[in-house]
Amino acid sequence: MKLHLRNKCICCNGKKLLEIINLGNHSFADRFVPKNKIKDKDPEYPLILDLCNKCKFIQSRIITDPKDRYINYDYSYTSSNSKYSRNHWKNFAFYLRKKRKIKNSKIIEIGSNDGYLLKHLKKMKANVLGIDASKFMVKISKENKIDTLHAIFNFNQSKKIKKKFGYSNIIIANNVFNHSDNPKNFLKGVYHLLEKNGMFVFEQPYFARGLFAEKFDQIYHEHVSYFTAKNIHSILDVCNFKILSMEENEYHGGSMRTIAVKKNSLLSEIDISKKIQFENRNNIYKKNFYSKMFKKINKRKNTLKKKLYSLKKKNYVIAGIGAGAKANTFLTYFNLDFNIINFITDTSKYKQFKFTPLTRVIIKSDNELKKYNKIACIILSWNISSILIKKLKIINKKIYFIKI
Repeated sequence: MKLHLRNKCICCNGKKLLEIINLGNHSFADRFVPKNKIKDKDPEYPLILDLCNKCKFIQSRIITDPKDRYINYDYSYTSSNSKYSRNHWKNFAFYLRKKRKIKNSKIIEIGSNDGYLLKHLKKMKANVLGIDASKFMVKISKENKIDTLHAIFNFNQSKKIKKKFGYSNIIIANNVFNHSDNPKNFLKGVYHLLEKNGMFVFEQPYFARGLFAEKFDQIYHEHVSYFTAKNIHSILDVCNFKILSMEENEYHGGSMRTIAVKKNSLLSEIDISKKIQFENRNNIYKKNFYSKMFKKINKRKNTLKKKLYSLKKKNYVIAGIGAGAKANTFLTYFNLDFNIINFITDTSKYKQFKFTPLTRVIIKSDNELKKYNKIACIILSWNISSILIKKLKIINKKIYFIKI
């Protein structure tokens, strides 16, 4: 199989790209395999991140086809999957209402998923339109009475959308802007659809927070750009946007929510230089930072595997908790397949009784945990570990939780 590589920076077009992370071969992290496809070979590609020597933008090296990522298999993640997620998106809707008049506003959400956020904005009397790359999510969204288009968003799509919807007052792109293979083209589409003082609001994992916590599992092929304050500023600046607001929150273990407007907008830009200085001081734009980080991660990997083998010898059943995309990066990099992990639990009915890519671990409901007296659990959804541990102790008091 011929690999397609990014040979220049997707932000500044610089040609000197420096490898900072190499996780080996991985499949698509959001690929959950139904039983009738379990013998099919999963696609796999090197999972490598590069740093642009010129502008310091962090990006994946291997180009994969978005149709393979989102369309060939039913996408399984839903925004309304958990109480934690539902509360986050409800609060997001209230946050927007504080920032901008919502009633009668025209709002587009790119990557609208099952339409949960738009449902709340629609209740606030907004005129809403969803766009999603997954046919399955579009179907669910329409069942929730949200007008939704099936498309992978880019500039050409924006021209079609404008004919249908006209100019937009607010465009939202949560946990999807970092998925775009061509973020400048994506922003060109956003620019085309926004009215002069319209707001582009996007949220995604804050890569620097993950690095400081020595977390690597939010790296996967679906993520193309890895956003820091510096990277967000760089890509917006090059595409004629300025930053109106930039705030951190705890979603996904640490996310950055940014509001951008056109440079010719009457709204005032904020200074984010302190955030960028903080990143620079912590050396995240230097290769040595990553070498040190992965020495610690690999040490943890070896310790964990020894622990798991010891528990297996004592006849413990080993379960993972949370079948998210990051779980698949973790399982693949740590070489934890169905021979070591007996099953993973997840509350999503769209994931249960499917299998993880490459490692082929079956996904079950939390009720499976009730069946065992000797059971050890790894919390793969570590960002909500305290919530999960409290819940699981009620299901089975005998669970032994393994630190990772």
